Amino acid sequence: MSRERLQALRETLKQQGVQAFLVPRGDEYQNEYVPASDERLAWLTGFTGSAGMAAIAAEHAALFVDGRYTLQAQQQLRDQPIEQESLSMDAIADWLCEQLRPGDALGYDPRLHTEPGLATLKKRLNERDINLRPLEDNPIDAIWRDKPAPPCGPARPHPLAFTGEHSADKRARIAAQLAERRADALWLPNPEVCAWLFNIRGTDVPHLPVALACGLLYRDGSATLYLAAEAVSEALLEHLDNDVSIVNDKSELFTAAQRHHVAKIWVDPQITNCWTLQQLRARDIELLQERDPVTRAKARKNPVELAGARAAHERDGAALCEFLAELPDAVAASAADTPFGELEAAGLLRAKREQREGFQDDSFDAISGYGPNGAIVHYRVSRESSLPLKPEGLYLIDSGGQYPDGTTDVTRTLALGDFPAHAREHFTRVLKGHIAIATLHFPKGTCGEQIDAFARKSLWDAGLDYAHGTGHGVGSFLSVHEGPQRIGKAASGVALEPGMILSNEPGFYLTGQYGIRIENLVFVKESDKHHGFLEFETLTLAPIDKRLIDTGLLNEAEKAWLNRYHRRVRETLLPLVNEKTQKWLHEATETI
Repeated sequence: MSRERLQALRETLKQQGVQAFLVPRGDEYQNEYVPASDERLAWLTGFTGSAGMAAIAAEHAALFVDGRYTLQAQQQLRDQPIEQESLSMDAIADWLCEQLRPGDALGYDPRLHTEPGLATLKKRLNERDINLRPLEDNPIDAIWRDKPAPPCGPARPHPLAFTGEHSADKRARIAAQLAERRADALWLPNPEVCAWLFNIRGTDVPHLPVALACGLLYRDGSATLYLAAEAVSEALLEHLDNDVSIVNDKSELFTAAQRHHVAKIWVDPQITNCWTLQQLRARDIELLQERDPVTRAKARKNPVELAGARAAHERDGAALCEFLAELPDAVAASAADTPFGELEAAGLLRAKREQREGFQDDSFDAISGYGPNGAIVHYRVSRESSLPLKPEGLYLIDSGGQYPDGTTDVTRTLALGDFPAHAREHFTRVLKGHIAIATLHFPKGTCGEQIDAFARKSLWDAGLDYAHGTGHGVGSFLSVHEGPQRIGKAASGVALEPGMILSNEPGFYLTGQYGIRIENLVFVKESDKHHGFLEFETLTLAPIDKRLIDTGLLNEAEKAWLNRYHRRVRETLLPLVNEKTQKWLHEATETI
């Protein structure tokens, strides 16, 4: 299928006068998870990962992916006329410079890219006299005959009981920063920013409870919000006070800016698409290009949001434990005519979550990987790829839930029976890194990249590593991958602050054999031991498989942490689970 689609795209590119085209994995809001109507990369190439970029030239095509998706891309591109390369703008530029000649043009959809994201590529192409040309219409849309319609579900108020702060108070707090920067307005670039600022949620994006929206916040705290007409209800209008006006056409936002005499607007170029900046410049509006203040504010959860996160993790932990307690019997009962595989396991866990109060959706498609599939970092199970689970080897399950009071994300690696002896050392070294982050005290002002090595040291001691970050931010009934906070090798420049929720998820992956990851969510708080320092408190509640631990590799402090954690898991969850799980929970949390 990709051959025919690539050929059709090349014909369209000829008509538009460009010799190559970029196909990112994203939408105009730079969302990680996108509506079906924006899955252009998957439609064209068959690659379904959540990060990647394709470049299509006259004779060749390439897909660029990072280390999380190397194996997945190899499988999904099999027998396709598409090369696979490592994801970086330098690598994309190198490839394009080989494909294009001076005077050629590389087309791109300005709604799907940011200026910083294209800066390296633009510089390299300019040096070769290759033009980077924005296209008015996306050429893929012209050939995607059965393209789904854009979603436009209802936007609904998110109660104060979950948000802990009125929208008007949030707007006033952010607007005060506009006055400090002498800006007349702030561009609200995406649905997450709008969801938090206006205390609204929706169903337009899979696993992300938002309505597609963007808008403007003015210095006086009033705002103009774009929503599709179908998303607006009387309840929403009542929720949004008179200081918030709604428009149903994005172009009306620029008209509203002129009507409010906006001369200078604060925009975050990292999360604002090129097309928007073009529209603002065309109206002679001065741009203050700085990091979006709403993104930073929503990252710091207030006491109500943290209390909600704790409650959501208790219910979610109970669901996960009931799944873990039933899993061995389900595997044992598996048969050739009724196999219990990766797909069925993910379905069982989903069913357990659905029984818990408030469950709305998975926070992402579960990564349910047995044996070699577990070594694919962001493996996405399908009916075709699902392996039957057997009472042997390792099984990795990374999943999460969306609840009105919190978003969860947890990974556990399990022994289903006998397993390779070296897996115990690998698992224990991952556990040591997990504990190192969980118990860390660090001075205020510390960024995530400054503590990443603590999670990797035990693996590094054995000449091992993993090709993903150690921790990502998590929203409050919002994105399971939230910025700006993170823990990883790459510099973020973002200091960790009290109230921020992050994942703690070191791992190790042995290609063709198994994957290991241990993930809990934690939040940043003031240190109980040292003035001016911070520490983490763990939110996730689920046993860590003791069968995979080499206790000889753990020191006494690490053993003590694990025993304290398991005692807390047992005491918290016992009243919330069924009798079978209670027995399992006692055994799974026994002292080591």
